[in-house]
Amino acid sequence: MYSNIVEQSKSMIEEFLSVVPMREGEILVIGCSSSEIVGETIGKGSDFNAAKAVFEGIAPILREKGIFL
Repeated sequence: MYSNIVEQSKSMIEEFLSVVPMREGEILVIGCSSSEIVGETIGKGSDFNAAKAVFEGIAPILREKGIFL
């Protein structure tokens, strides 16, 4: 399940950056609910591993481009 979240996060950030080009040194703020990621109601199913998986999918791509998360 979590590897799927990593892959979806990678795809999402790559698609986002293709539509919203960002320059090196810019800051991207991402807000999401780990509860919703795993199919629960906001605040009712917080999942550290889901949040970690999103981070693992997004952070390396942003780091490579010099974009701060």
